[in-house]
Amino acid sequence: MRNLTKYPPVVIAGLNDASMSIVRSLGQKGIRIIGLYDDNTHSYYQSSKYISQKLKSALWGQALVDTLIHRVSRSMKEQPVLFCTNDNAVLTVSQYAEELKPFFKFVLPPYDVVFNQISKRGFSTFALENSFLIPKTVFLDASSDIESSIQDISFPCIVKPEFRDQKWNEAIRLKVLYAESKKDLSNLINKYQLKNFSLVIQEWIEGGDSEVYFCLAYMNRDKKPLALCTGRKLRQYPHLTGSTSVAETVAIPEIADESVRLLTAAGYVGFCSVEFKRSKIDGKYYITEPTVGRPDTQEGICTGSGVDIPYIAYLDALGQKVGPVGGIKTGVKWINEPLEFYCLQKTVWNRMNFKGFISPHKGFRSYALWDRDDPMPAWVFLKGKAKRGMSRLFKITLEKTSSRLPEKI
Repeated sequence: MRNLTKYPPVVIAGLNDASMSIVRSLGQKGIRIIGLYDDNTHSYYQSSKYISQKLKSALWGQALVDTLIHRVSRSMKEQPVLFCTNDNAVLTVSQYAEELKPFFKFVLPPYDVVFNQISKRGFSTFALENSFLIPKTVFLDASSDIESSIQDISFPCIVKPEFRDQKWNEAIRLKVLYAESKKDLSNLINKYQLKNFSLVIQEWIEGGDSEVYFCLAYMNRDKKPLALCTGRKLRQYPHLTGSTSVAETVAIPEIADESVRLLTAAGYVGFCSVEFKRSKIDGKYYITEPTVGRPDTQEGICTGSGVDIPYIAYLDALGQKVGPVGGIKTGVKWINEPLEFYCLQKTVWNRMNFKGFISPHKGFRSYALWDRDDPMPAWVFLKGKAKRGMSRLFKITLEKTSSRLPEKI
């Protein structure tokens, strides 16, 4: 272990599920953590004992740059390492890289690489030009005649925005929408006013949650992989189209090799990952989404499997020499408690098999929130759910009691 007492602190632009792996990996090594959050940040992601300072700030655009330069850097005696945990922050820091470099150490691709890979249209063009297997995709601008374009779409399909920005999150609050038929798509268009968005409509790859695979990676400045961690999702929320609720590590050389080919060809550096869906029809792995410049939701699974990507990223940002890390421990589970809570609710409401719900938890586990040495994020989450549950129970009881009272004469 290196002597880290002389090493600079870390600034994390965005406290969320992906940030927890950075917070705990580096915090446990004695590295100071400064976290930026906004009004949308859940309190439990702010509750880790390893976060020594929290600053409320916009997490994208000029406002983020102003916070970093004028509020954060001025309080630092040395150049801190900067990590981003959401796409908008990555786009901002890469766009203003020259302005930020005198104040922070960070490893990100050039802005044009970041923009073209985060853009669904840009990535699709890149993938087709470089012979990567992706689902058939149709792009519709906000001004397009969606109804007439439906004729060219095969069903079932999924619908998502070209850029998942605040406008989409506030209006829809789902990563993607699923349409079984033309009628379903028409209903979604009317329900969510999709004519106001630039849309990506993609063929549905047949397969359940456990057919979604991923490769978490870190690429150094020479575009060489320093760490790879492959795995698959076991459950998502919402089912089929959501974010990772439970995942496990699995060794799949085919996915690792194809991921490195993509990351190298596109010019990725820093945190990155590639997501695949294995088709139940032809058995092929289709690339569904890359992540550039930031850790992915399930990044915490890598430390439990023996590949400490956040620490590797920190050392690389400092210019330390880091050699490639070897294989992973397979069968390690990662559990995202907030999303598992909703999956449990659904299991209870629909009177589904509880044993089936628990089954993916078996074996060695790591968690998004719970950690024996850092329990507060989990406790804050549970306290919030208990408080909300008691509030709902009180409201229901009050309504029932009121309904039994005799009417005034």
